[in-house]
Amino acid sequence: MENKYFKFCLGTFCAIGGVFIIMILLNSMLRGDSIDPNKTYGPSHNFEVPSIADDCDTHLFVPTVNDIMVLDTIERQVGNIEKDIDTLHIRINRIEDKIDALIIEQEND
Repeated sequence: MENKYFKFCLGTFCAIGGVFIIMILLNSMLRGDSIDPNKTYGPSHNFEVPSIADDCDTHLFVPTVNDIMVLDTIERQVGNIEKDIDTLHIRINRIEDKIDALIIEQEND
């Protein structure tokens, strides 16, 4: 009895999966989707990566003097934040060492 039920469920599952795959393929064929071997697609995405032959010159970002000043300011701020984080790590390590020393001292008493 259980074996027949299992086979029925497995067959139903496979049938539904097959119908789903056929629907996807038919939809792609009706829309006219095709794979162009000359296009380069990005990793794990379905977007086109522009090739060198395209008009890349019109899409290039040329930073202005103000943009460079803003980027330099952000870089300095990131550097300051990194130094602050390193200082905090050093202070936290000192506090942990003092706590460990107090715990060892209390265990010895």
